[in-house]
Amino acid sequence: MICNSCGNPMDSIHRFCPKCGAPVQLQSPAQPQQVPYTAPYTPPQYGAPPGMRGPGPLPPKKSFGCGKIILILVIILALLGAGIGAAIYYGYRAAEKALKTSEPYIMAVDALKQSSAVKERLGDIEETGFPLGAFSTDASGSGKAAFVMSVKGTKGTGQYQVDLTRTNSVWHINTAIVRTPDGHTIPVVGYRGVPDAPEAPDVNGNGNSNDAGAKGAIKGGVLNAKATSLPSPNYPAVAKAARASGTVVVQVLVDETGNVVSAHAISGHPLLRAAAEAAARNAKFTPTKLSGKPVKVSGTISYNFTPE
Repeated sequence: MICNSCGNPMDSIHRFCPKCGAPVQLQSPAQPQQVPYTAPYTPPQYGAPPGMRGPGPLPPKKSFGCGKIILILVIILALLGAGIGAAIYYGYRAAEKALKTSEPYIMAVDALKQSSAVKERLGDIEETGFPLGAFSTDASGSGKAAFVMSVKGTKGTGQYQVDLTRTNSVWHINTAIVRTPDGHTIPVVGYRGVPDAPEAPDVNGNGNSNDAGAKGAIKGGVLNAKATSLPSPNYPAVAKAARASGTVVVQVLVDETGNVVSAHAISGHPLLRAAAEAAARNAKFTPTKLSGKPVKVSGTISYNFTPE
């Protein structure tokens, strides 16, 4: 420490200069020069709030590779395939429904199931396949139809081929056969109903019957008005679906007590005949007497079917 008056060096404990007696001014120790603090540089982070990040490098551009293009194409093809498959499936179902609800198809299948020759060879028909074929009608009441379908019975299988024509708005089967896997051909018979009842003698007793059941019966003509009970036939659902209508004539044999012992449809739509026969068997008549003796009567009952 140095005196400011005389320059005499002295210790820091003195308050007056020992040489000149001048008061000594205390000097504060020199403070080290402080360097201003500078924070370390931190690169900006993407996603930080605006104003808290500085300019930085741009994000890398996304590449659109071939893999993604192929994936998109696969998805598009899959969707197209699903759409085409659905269209084929529902188109197939619609075509099958249109054919299987048509009047000629219903008649053809009914003939197949009623055929005694088919039952003998294949048994009862349980299933029919998709009908390959078509049908057409026009306003004049004519039309044509042809079907080929697989059939499955309780005894065997086969392929059913049937050809039909429409005249005066009524379908008729021209040819109908079933081909079996072993090469046999089965004619479909009986689709027009069972054979007509044989002729019976008239009320005067002329003529003879060749049918044992009708032996001694007399002809009674149309018996509708003579019935004491004539139940109406049921309208089969399959006939309704085909809009089958018209008159069915049933040949009946009435015994001595007035009960119907046999009934066979001889005309009318094939889909309506079974219902008419069932109704005719339940009919009741007043016993007919000839010379005071009850006799059998052969005649017909007519039923009219009208779509609702």
